Amino acid sequence: MEAVSNGEKVIRRLYEITKNYDLGFETQIEQILKMGLERFNLDIAILSKIDNNRYVIKHCVVPADVELVSGVELDLDTTYCHITCQANSPIALEYVGKHDQYASHPAYQSFGLESYIGMPIKLNGKLYGTLNFSSPTPYDRKFAAVDIDAIQLMASWIEVEIIRRNQEKRLIDLNLALEKKAYEDSLTLIPNRRAVFKHINADLNRVSREKSNAALAIIDIDLFKNINDTYGHKKGDEVLIKVAESIDNDIRDYDFVARFGGEEFLLWLPNCDMSIATMVCDRIRHNIEALSLCETPITISIGITCFGADMIQKKQAKERVDELILQADKALYKAKDAGRNCIKFYDIA
Repeated sequence: MEAVSNGEKVIRRLYEITKNYDLGFETQIEQILKMGLERFNLDIAILSKIDNNRYVIKHCVVPADVELVSGVELDLDTTYCHITCQANSPIALEYVGKHDQYASHPAYQSFGLESYIGMPIKLNGKLYGTLNFSSPTPYDRKFAAVDIDAIQLMASWIEVEIIRRNQEKRLIDLNLALEKKAYEDSLTLIPNRRAVFKHINADLNRVSREKSNAALAIIDIDLFKNINDTYGHKKGDEVLIKVAESIDNDIRDYDFVARFGGEEFLLWLPNCDMSIATMVCDRIRHNIEALSLCETPITISIGITCFGADMIQKKQAKERVDELILQADKALYKAKDAGRNCIKFYDIA
């Protein structure tokens, strides 16, 4: 009857700890370790991770005079958990010093821990580490079946929770990767057209708050169709990739470049007036012309619109971006009409 009562206490306490996800995983593990110490009346509680033959303490609850903290690494062979992992099941030792097999174990020789109960932690059948409780004094009774049940319950929740957290992390990472792909041009690996509105609109809010200036430019590779027709689409793709790399290398850390479509790139230059925009775009134009990609140099035409905060504050978000793009596009047509391979500005007046 007592064993059943103790088992129920373990289940109830474990439920109280594990149902409260607001505590956070670290606190839940600490409370489980403390629960185990109270249940077994032992002194040292450890959740370890085993990496090759290294025993790494991930979480521990120990007396003040025991020098063990999270992050400490030991050779697995020098720990009782080496026995636990080999046994592939719970190990319960009441008096190691009197045990025929384990009294000579390096762990006993090094640490002198007399009592120990441990359980392997496995994630999808693969060893992760161990949950273990120990003490330098012998256990005052035999570890009972209810003790084995208790450590198995604790270990099972830890296994499930680590798996859940790993899956959650993988899902978050996957979502971030998918989001990145959604805003990334698959060929040049720079932001795509979809990313333009998201980035520029956010930065326009900053421009408005700080009452600063900015510029938006559209860059077009001159006579790009001739490159595809003469050298093939593979060479055309190479040109797009190299041009994107060249632009990206020539801009400031806080500038933004995106592939806007086909052979066009959009350039966003915050904290920028006409003179800075001219300097940046001239550098881009000359460096692209210096690329040795075809028999004749690659040239670009650039249309730029420069503006201040007062010009955008009254516009709706999408309207602001659309209008700026339209202005830069008009300037680009001026550059093409002027014979290409040049920079033209939108005349606000």
